[in-house]
Amino acid sequence: MELPAIKGGKPVRNSMLPYGHQSIDEEDIAAVVEALKSDWITQGPKVDEFERKVAGYCGAEFAVAMFSGTAALHAACEVAGIAKGDEAITTPITFAATANAVVYCDGRPVFADGREDTLNIDVREIERRLTPRTRAILPVDFTGHPADLDEIMAIARDRKLIVIEDACHALGAEYRGRKTGSLADMTVFSFHPVKHITTGEGGMVLTNNREYYQRLQTFHQHGIIRETRARQPWYYEIPHPGYNFRLTDFQCALGISQLKKLDRFVARRREIAAKYNQAFAELNEIIFPAEEEYVKAAYHIYVI
Repeated sequence: MELPAIKGGKPVRNSMLPYGHQSIDEEDIAAVVEALKSDWITQGPKVDEFERKVAGYCGAEFAVAMFSGTAALHAACEVAGIAKGDEAITTPITFAATANAVVYCDGRPVFADGREDTLNIDVREIERRLTPRTRAILPVDFTGHPADLDEIMAIARDRKLIVIEDACHALGAEYRGRKTGSLADMTVFSFHPVKHITTGEGGMVLTNNREYYQRLQTFHQHGIIRETRARQPWYYEIPHPGYNFRLTDFQCALGISQLKKLDRFVARRREIAAKYNQAFAELNEIIFPAEEEYVKAAYHIYVI
């Protein structure tokens, strides 16, 4: 038997296999070039169009684009009212940004362990960690498999908590016949190059709550509230300081072009996952990702 590379044998690859790689075609490039040649390269019509199209795809009422998924998580936590002394329950099996967003608001992340099969946050563990200080629950759709949203939303409604779904792995996934993005109080997506579609860097918060939408809009534009007056069209106030979390028009132009291919991208990821499942089916040493029958996973990553 040939030795493995770690023992001095021949490597399977001559170069390191990258974690991920964007899929950009000529249509995407043309869309960006068109935006760059227009009168607007930021704060223009492509931002509104991208927000509308992602919200429409996901079945949500409102969407606010931001410069990263991390910024989108931060904004959602701020709008949820997380503040000093508050706790937010989330999973330890996630990227640092989920818990960091709680800390940015002076809140305390409380970790609830995950299920052994999907690795998503365990509803029973959430219930064990509820306290009078709990303000929000942040489930993560780990690997692109939606968390147990019906049960989580039921807990939240009973306790008057806010659910911020970190769906950065799960754009294009489905839960009980519905797309991720319209199920939680707020849902966060990422458009980093390793995700299902990319804007370079970028993120978005989706919601069906108009008040949350208006507060997200204000927070991600410095906290500015404009009042158009006949003689003072540029008058505005900042009752609560926000941040400049805006996404540019040329990035949104790329996102709009990429969104047309999303279903194809997800289908291809699922094809690859199926090949892995088949290859590992006979190996008792490997447990491969579970997929609930009521879920259509988007397979951001494949964890064994």
